[in-house]
Amino acid sequence: MKKVTIEATNISPKQWSTLLLELDLITQQWKPFATLKLKTEGLSKVIAWGTKTGKDLEKSERDWK
Repeated sequence: MKKVTIEATNISPKQWSTLLLELDLITQQWKPFATLKLKTEGLSKVIAWGTKTGKDLEKSERDWK
């Protein structure tokens, strides 16, 4: 087993969410080659929110200004 630790300082919540979503995309693309696991607080909420498509969004979420 190999382990990588990422510590982020001076990162906004939006940047953190984007980083988590990008790391999740990497784990999905690496599935044929290796099993990668992400662990952090709120990861499932960020991924659930960040991977919604148009049909999954409520009308009020699509029309925000």
